[in-house]
Amino acid sequence: MSAAITEAHNPSFTAALVTTMRLRPGVEASFSSWHARMSTAPMSVAGFVSAEVNAPAPGELEWRVVQRFHNVSDLQAWRASELHERLFREASELVEGGDGGGLREDEITDGVANGVVTEVVTTYVKPGKDHDYQEWAEKIHQAEAQFPGYRGGYLQPPASQRQHYWTTLVRFGTPEQLDLWLSSDVRKALLRQHDELVQAWEHHRLPSSFSGWFPTDATSSESPKSWKQSMLVVLMLFPIVMLEIRFLSPLLRGLSTSPATFLGNIISVVLLAWPFMPLAIAPMKWWLLPRKDSPKWTNALGIALLVGLYAVEIILLSWLV
Repeated sequence: MSAAITEAHNPSFTAALVTTMRLRPGVEASFSSWHARMSTAPMSVAGFVSAEVNAPAPGELEWRVVQRFHNVSDLQAWRASELHERLFREASELVEGGDGGGLREDEITDGVANGVVTEVVTTYVKPGKDHDYQEWAEKIHQAEAQFPGYRGGYLQPPASQRQHYWTTLVRFGTPEQLDLWLSSDVRKALLRQHDELVQAWEHHRLPSSFSGWFPTDATSSESPKSWKQSMLVVLMLFPIVMLEIRFLSPLLRGLSTSPATFLGNIISVVLLAWPFMPLAIAPMKWWLLPRKDSPKWTNALGIALLVGLYAVEIILLSWLV
């Protein structure tokens, strides 16, 4: 069982369009092709920030495609476009029921363009105290949601008998906003209540969406902007997905959806971690972490270069499927 914590709404955050799908059996290859196109299609729309695909969490059946924009107007312009309408109609053919009943879209506010910082908390709960700890966790998540910059959280109980710890993710828009919550009197009071429920706990911070893949600035220790990381990940992920659709999917037709998707995800992540992301990061470091004296047009040049590379990838790989 996992518990997802509701994200806070803040008018200063970017807008996100969340497409939720409950797939029909046997449409895995078609869905892979569809979500690759759905993730890259908004690149031509002004205000597009990033896109990601989230597989169903344990105990869930729904896939989610999240597309982020600088503001609600940009999002709504994309949603009203002919290309989006066509892709949405295609999605309705992939979901259970065949009439779109397993498909929906939601507009939410989202802060990824301003950067997201995540605190990871590992907690060893005392025997017999799991229920009490879960009730306490709900209280602390309700409290942190009231603080500025809250971007959501995730609570995962022990996944097996071997894993005796709970995992909590807490996300805020900036390090300063996260620090404000961590040092607050509200949190300190709640931690005093939690002492009698746990044996030990530890926490550490992930500074970016793809921590460990991207370098940090030698002077400021800052990571590249999250939207830049996302754009580079899309550049490397798209050809991997297209190649998997063409060559891997036929080999996995005998497997059910869950293990086939899991295997495909493992291969994609491994190839991204090495060698694809290191190969992409090295020549783009000038854009990911520009020097203070860099020309003002540095960011625009990097975006234009990546958009051009997206187009080249789409053209060259279109023959695969």
